[in-house]
Amino acid sequence: MPDMVGAAIAANRFGFGARPGELRAISRDPRNWVKAQFAAAAPLPAPVAALPPGEDDVLAFGRWLAARRMRNGGGDAMMRRAEREGVDDEDLRALSVEDDFIRTFRARGVAAIDARLMAAVLSETPARERAVHFWSNHFTVSALKPAAVALPPSFEREAIRPHVAGSFAAMLRASTQHPGMLVYLDNWLSIGPNAPAARMPRLRNRPNRPTGLNENLAREILELHTLGVGGGYAQADVQALAAILTGWTLERPPLAMIVGDQPGRRPASALFRFLSAAHEPGAHALLGRSYAQAGAAQGERALDDLAAHPATARFIATKLARHYIADDPPPAATARIAQAFARSNGDLRTTMEAVVECEETWAEPFQKFKRPEEYAISALRAANVRELPAGAGALAVGAMGQRIYAAPGPDGWSDRAEAWLSADLVWKRVEFAQTFAARLARADIDPAAIGEAALGPLLSDETRRAVVRAESPAQGLAILFAAPEFQRR
Repeated sequence: MPDMVGAAIAANRFGFGARPGELRAISRDPRNWVKAQFAAAAPLPAPVAALPPGEDDVLAFGRWLAARRMRNGGGDAMMRRAEREGVDDEDLRALSVEDDFIRTFRARGVAAIDARLMAAVLSETPARERAVHFWSNHFTVSALKPAAVALPPSFEREAIRPHVAGSFAAMLRASTQHPGMLVYLDNWLSIGPNAPAARMPRLRNRPNRPTGLNENLAREILELHTLGVGGGYAQADVQALAAILTGWTLERPPLAMIVGDQPGRRPASALFRFLSAAHEPGAHALLGRSYAQAGAAQGERALDDLAAHPATARFIATKLARHYIADDPPPAATARIAQAFARSNGDLRTTMEAVVECEETWAEPFQKFKRPEEYAISALRAANVRELPAGAGALAVGAMGQRIYAAPGPDGWSDRAEAWLSADLVWKRVEFAQTFAARLARADIDPAAIGEAALGPLLSDETRRAVVRAESPAQGLAILFAAPEFQRR
């Protein structure tokens, strides 16, 4: 017997909302509809596959930086004019750099955001696509870091997508070794105080070269990626992991490549390098276990042990339960997910199956308030949109408070409703609903039918009546998209 309630929950809680006609197909077996999407491997979505290789993302910043340095010597006339007109030199320089930076990277960023949005809007496996977004947020790399501005898309494509149905340990290693993470959290500049390079002034005193032991990556691995706050680590463990990860860096583009016009060809993940001269020598004790010096393998063993730590199972289970079930996840459900994670050695397909099998996931719809990006995607899927004007999606989502690929910090975007329920942000959603409805509406569009196709029996009688009584298709669609049940999942 078709389970239309289960289908609506599956489409909205595990996916990004239903497109017309999807609920009926899902209703045959909602739980297996979700599980089947976590096959061992999956092709890249076409919009994502069309993006430049990751090496080109690395090269883009190098080319911009080199061009800025070449131009810095030619601005004397402008600086003299600024002095005559009373313009502060620092303000002028900062404005010039900022404008140039935006002009250089805007088109690349818009293309990547459009690809991410359309991959979700068009996806035939939206539960898998949501998992990509979840893990990309868990291992945040943000474009707000200037040196990492072009790297979040290739990080998501290369370090996250291949592992969403595989091993957490493999994802942890891939994310830690990816140039996006190494640059974002400054590990490419980390150097052991007793490393050979620390005694080399030629290396130490050059710009953008290792300057000392940097704890950023180690701290976030322990606090945000594995054990979590309260996971049993101390400052000494942060320092030990930072020492273990010294020398983890990336291959820099050669000058001939920077001054040329050929695009990068390799994935950015192929640029990981271990620089032994920057590595802090000796064994290091992390969480009571000693790791002998063995090049990059020392760090890889430490990451594998962190992935298998009981605190990591609890932390990951809590985040998954918060994302898929409720802001304050049920302890029993969290415990079952943690057990599945631990028993399977961090197999994420098995762990997701445990999430799907939690009765709490299906018991109470609308426990989760949609973040702006997932709200916009669900509206686009409901309306069966197949293409977007360049940059329109990024502008709409950004106006609602979420800049795609530009989270404010390494902890990513909040998964709790309170972060998105301010009066201003809620009003921005209403404005989005009105604007999107006005652009979508035609005389032959039936907003009530769109609501039924998107939410099925979860569409409330109150919203249905309001949509039917609307004075125009545009008003009916605006009421639907602004309705409480469309805002939640």
